[in-house]
Amino acid sequence: MQKYFYEHVRPARSLNIQQYIYYIGQYRYNWHKALEILLVMKGRVEVSYGGKTVLMEEDDLMLMDSNVGHATLAREEKSVAMVIHLEPEYLEEYYHPMQEWKFEGHTDTGNRGDALLAEIRGIMAWMMTRAGSKNPLDQITWDQELNHLLALLFQVFTPGHQAETEYARTKKQKDMMEKILQYVEKNYREKLSLNDLSNLCQYNPSYLSVFFRNHVGVNFYDYLTRIRVREATLELSSTENTVLEIAHNHGFPDVKAFHTAFRKTFGKSPMEYRRQVLAENRGKELLEKRTFLPMDDETINRKLTQYQTAVRHDNGNQFSGSKLLREELTEGLKRQVEESGRELDHLRESLEKIQKRAEELSQIL
Repeated sequence: MQKYFYEHVRPARSLNIQQYIYYIGQYRYNWHKALEILLVMKGRVEVSYGGKTVLMEEDDLMLMDSNVGHATLAREEKSVAMVIHLEPEYLEEYYHPMQEWKFEGHTDTGNRGDALLAEIRGIMAWMMTRAGSKNPLDQITWDQELNHLLALLFQVFTPGHQAETEYARTKKQKDMMEKILQYVEKNYREKLSLNDLSNLCQYNPSYLSVFFRNHVGVNFYDYLTRIRVREATLELSSTENTVLEIAHNHGFPDVKAFHTAFRKTFGKSPMEYRRQVLAENRGKELLEKRTFLPMDDETINRKLTQYQTAVRHDNGNQFSGSKLLREELTEGLKRQVEESGRELDHLRESLEKIQKRAEELSQIL
């Protein structure tokens, strides 16, 4: 069965991009070099990135920078997102050097319904539905729409500039944060504390607590609990081990602590969750890093159509935001022409005065 996952690699053009639609899975904090565009198509999703935690609703959009740690956690069952990963080399020609630029931003209730954002969603949907096309015209248009998407995206989320010294300091902090998180991933089953991490990175515990939250978006103990719940969930859905055994295997001090953490995350007990997974026969899928949606999913296909039709012109070929941009450019040109006309009139008047004065002087002489 075909799934919504595509990859385009064109070394000659420095293009390396992935686009896919998937179920938001378990909490996993990670870095990658690619810029990420995340669109919530269904449900509610909590996103932690760059020291912030944001609750995203359906149709919300987020742009995350290269090498910024982030994680997603579904706050509703079967939450779905469309993602684009773009390697930063593609933008080097325009934003040079890339390491001195920040690319980030997200929508909320205040701007979710804006026309440009509707167009961005429409372009992403169009690219998703045409990505596998062998039609040369579709392929040419796909390239065009990618650049159109980026132009609109950076218009909404204006890239910020950072000094080279700030970049160097930030990179050092990211490297340390990655070292800390790798240690937690390896030792989460043990009785970990801030003191343990303090010995690892030579930061005092108080500073480390602030440092951790500023980079991850949640405090250390919440993060540790989420990692334990994530791994326990995989075992819960793929083995017949008891809840007591699973709690013990993943660092929970007792079953009560496991129940409390699990219910806080999923709104149900571990056993209720296990019964649901068995009923839906999705235990095997939960072991995968991502579960991509099939191309015959009716709900998602309706959503893709909705995104595209919401911003079409009467001719069905252009997005409405293009019209807005053209109108802005046209108005700008009109203003320039009008201003040039006024300047020309002023020059003409000045020239007439000079000529008149010259005639008066010639008569006197």
